[in-house]
Amino acid sequence: MIILAWMDDWQMSARLAKLSTANSYKLIFCEKGLQFPNLETQRVLIVDTDSLEEEDLEKVAHLGQDELTFIIGYACEMDGTQIKYFRKLGCDMALRRNKLLKNLDTILKKVINAD
Repeated sequence: MIILAWMDDWQMSARLAKLSTANSYKLIFCEKGLQFPNLETQRVLIVDTDSLEEEDLEKVAHLGQDELTFIIGYACEMDGTQIKYFRKLGCDMALRRNKLLKNLDTILKKVINAD
């Protein structure tokens, strides 16, 4: 299992680092856009949608077609309209930041075990 983190969020990054260490997940931070390892393995991409530019949104939409990649988009404020927009864009899940932060361990375990 590989977790890809595309964010500029220190609290979320620290939580991901703790979870990946405890559960032996490989964690890769995408500092300069998306750079996927060429491995045929399940991946979870966690994206801070608040920090995305239009061209980044297009990359997320393209990744939504990859069956090996489960995409979780989050933002500080996320209403029903935004959730529908990001789901249509390719996110498998779209959540408010505080809800994701609170339930990150449970969500990752459900995504991994769903395979």
